[in-house]
Amino acid sequence: MVLQIWCNALPGTELLICGGSGFLYRYPGNDTEILKLPTTYPPAIRNMEIEKRVYRRLGSHPNIIKCLRIEDYGIHLERAKYGCLRQYFKDGGTATPEERIKWSRDIASALHYVHEKGVRHADLGGRNILLDSSRNVRLCDFAGSAIDDEKATVWADEGYRHPDDQEMEGSTIRAELHALGSTIYELITSQKPHEKEELEDGMLGLWIREGKYPDVKDVTLGNIIKKCWDGEYKSAKEVSKDIDSELREWNVKQEL
Repeated sequence: MVLQIWCNALPGTELLICGGSGFLYRYPGNDTEILKLPTTYPPAIRNMEIEKRVYRRLGSHPNIIKCLRIEDYGIHLERAKYGCLRQYFKDGGTATPEERIKWSRDIASALHYVHEKGVRHADLGGRNILLDSSRNVRLCDFAGSAIDDEKATVWADEGYRHPDDQEMEGSTIRAELHALGSTIYELITSQKPHEKEELEDGMLGLWIREGKYPDVKDVTLGNIIKKCWDGEYKSAKEVSKDIDSELREWNVKQEL
């Protein structure tokens, strides 16, 4: 039996992207706004209700996609010109080393802000980071995120997901910081962890459980990435501060 999942689109909109947490629609002639609608699958509707709660709580942050308004049927969001970073890199998009370090710092800062608001993203990764027209990164997609003592109903991709199921299922800060390490790796290298190995299904998760992470010795911010994977940070703010120090050092080297 094939489960049919569809979306009740609004008149005057055109389908832009079919995502895991809902469908995105554009308004012809309007490049600044998109509409996110859930599929008719009950868990998707539930997750979008969570996302509405999150956006109401978060308010405004320069590195979180702006929620323009919330309706019963869906969420109107600011549209980011370049779309998600993962697809941007796949399509051949480039970035300077300085941009990549800055993006990493800004996402860590945004994640800290989210945590301070009592929310855990739970699905951090390049597919949920957008790049706007000013080439600033914007965290997005809070469908199914964890709020306060409520656990998330989604979890991160393999390679980003914490190897300890209790951490992952508990939507812990430790799990968030592990995913942040993998996200920084993706921002710096344009690759997901172990993407070049083309592992069979399930093997990536097994490797991470066994502690087989990519070698980051010669990767920019490699020491910070490894500390995220090893659980040496207590907060995303600590990560942001360390990256900021690295960014200042990098800028000084460029001036010499």
